[in-house]
Amino acid sequence: MSDPVVVCEGLTHVYLRGTPFESVALRGVDLVVRRGECLGLVGPTGSGKSTLVQHFNGLLRPTEGRVWVDGVEIRPGTALVREVRRKVGLLFQYPEHQLFEATVFDDVAFGPRNLGLDPEEVQERVRESLQWVGLDPDRFGPRSPFSLSGGEMRRVAIAGVLAMRPQVLVLDEPTAGLDPEGRREILSRVRELHRKARLTVVLISHSMDDVARLCQRVVVLHRGQVFLDAPVREAFAQADRLRSIGLDVPRATDVLLRLKAAGLPVRCDRLTVEEVCEEIVRVLQGNQRWSSSEA
Repeated sequence: MSDPVVVCEGLTHVYLRGTPFESVALRGVDLVVRRGECLGLVGPTGSGKSTLVQHFNGLLRPTEGRVWVDGVEIRPGTALVREVRRKVGLLFQYPEHQLFEATVFDDVAFGPRNLGLDPEEVQERVRESLQWVGLDPDRFGPRSPFSLSGGEMRRVAIAGVLAMRPQVLVLDEPTAGLDPEGRREILSRVRELHRKARLTVVLISHSMDDVARLCQRVVVLHRGQVFLDAPVREAFAQADRLRSIGLDVPRATDVLLRLKAAGLPVRCDRLTVEEVCEEIVRVLQGNQRWSSSEA
């Protein structure tokens, strides 16, 4: 088992504490994100997902509890927070709305320049980051980010975070608002970053299909608490429990659950269309052999 890179202990966060508008977003959350894993963070709207990840790089401070990144406790108001933000890159929903420079190159270069890096290092980071997200730096670097498609703009925003060389990449609904082609491209790039760049990835998503395809582990939040923390297959096998809080399972898993309810002896821990097809073929072939031997 790999080392922890983000640790939350008894994390509670209360918005507008002490006012008539006080709202408890997190309640005593204990969580460990391990180095190199791809973790899916899911839950109903308002369950505390975005609030939780904003503690990973010091954007929010705990009302109660503690948070460590790479073995160092985040203490607001210290120089450590700036260092932590280099280690944990956080991409909010619709990150293309945060693009503002005249060219793609300058937008991706914004973070490294603020680190005080020399121009050669900045250029190297920009080129590498654009290549990681599948954009040719010579072709796209001089262009205005606002001349790009929605999926391309999303990739430029991801490149801007990657140019900071984070250890952890947190993506909050990275495919929101994209067409099917744009969704596939973004998910493909995230998978590649996790596998080839060995980035630790935390994926917030309402799409159980996306989580099933990308993640090894799922943490479910409900009413500001950890409702479930399990390997992805084990988590989605608990369909009734997930549905009790308004969540669903991947479509592939749902097909198997329906077949099982109809009497077909299928396993329900399959997550992709390919796996479902293989499972159905396996069961049908087994039934045919049984029928042949009986005849």
